[in-house]
Amino acid sequence: MRYNLLMNYEESSQKIREQLAALSQTKAEDWHLCLKARFGMAIVFEAIRDKLGAGEVITTPYTCITSINPILVSGLTPVYHDIDKKILSTGKPDDKLSKGKTRAIVMQHTLGMIGNKENLRKYADKHRILLIEDSAHCISRFARDKNGEILADISIHSFGVEKVLTGTKFGGAIWINPLLRQKNPELHELITNKFAKLKQPDFHMAFRVRTYRLNNAVIQRLHGRLRRGFRNFEIKAGLLEPPIYPFEQDGHQDEARTTNKYINERILNQLKILKTNYIRRETNVDLYHTKLKSKHFSKITKLKEPLLAYPIEFKDSAKANEAYDLLSSQGFFIRRWYSPLLYPGPNKLKIYRYNPANTPIAEDICNRILCLPTDLTAIETNKIIKLLTDQKSLVEKAVEK
Repeated sequence: MRYNLLMNYEESSQKIREQLAALSQTKAEDWHLCLKARFGMAIVFEAIRDKLGAGEVITTPYTCITSINPILVSGLTPVYHDIDKKILSTGKPDDKLSKGKTRAIVMQHTLGMIGNKENLRKYADKHRILLIEDSAHCISRFARDKNGEILADISIHSFGVEKVLTGTKFGGAIWINPLLRQKNPELHELITNKFAKLKQPDFHMAFRVRTYRLNNAVIQRLHGRLRRGFRNFEIKAGLLEPPIYPFEQDGHQDEARTTNKYINERILNQLKILKTNYIRRETNVDLYHTKLKSKHFSKITKLKEPLLAYPIEFKDSAKANEAYDLLSSQGFFIRRWYSPLLYPGPNKLKIYRYNPANTPIAEDICNRILCLPTDLTAIETNKIIKLLTDQKSLVEKAVEK
């Protein structure tokens, strides 16, 4: 049953907050909506810049460029820490990264891998900086301490493209820890006021949002250069709202907007099946855990969590490419998340203040990771497992193809 189409924007927005609060054991008043999670991140970082002054944000290059742009457009500077291979995200950073001008550290749950990250809360407290949680890959899920208390000061969640809820393509939700009101009341007030003043999409953007699925379906039916050419034409003509605009690879970002009634209705209908979605993903993660074995790759995580995708690390990029081609040829949508780093890659590294020499682990591993889908039936997941664990080598299979 779909939500009442007569529900207005304010009512549907409040309903989303209530649903998120119920799913996460939080309060609806602490949730704030935006059209894209990156817009919410920009609002948060702009408020930090306004209240705390210019400074740095510790983050990771093993991420999407849209997670770095909000730092740049706010007037803050990204500082990159190398990843922990077990979580494909920031482990406990070196104390040398915090030199008195650090304003925040980003705790990213890559592919939904949360695990135990209390060390990042301790690091943030030690250096008196904010802990910003990137939960874009695990909406409504948080890193918590042993008592179940949420670790982050601010948490970013996404309904966007290629996220947990496949039926939503737009929308972000930002949770502000009510304890921030006590720690820094002026910052808390500024952030909440900025969200309250957000405008809904204008006519043109609302049109692009509503027609995204149709446009994308048409583009996917085309081939090669024709597909790329038509996609570029639609973007330039203002007919397509792409997941990442070309100008975003130069460190820019659109004006922040909130959701509208159409987006809210899609989010509400998808939130109803979020628990079922997570059960399916966790079941498939368990299948990968128990059945997936090969001399060509190793499993990265042992976490029993409903991951957005299941990461495996190949010994070399050639084997990873062969496996990618093999699974793709069988009709599976296999992702190469964050390859290249700062996906899909900046036009100029200088703009992003990124030096590859500072993050050798991320540089080495990004081309050797495959992310296996978890939103499949058990039959489909077992087929992937069989393809990857067959007695024949991936090289032999590639030759046969």
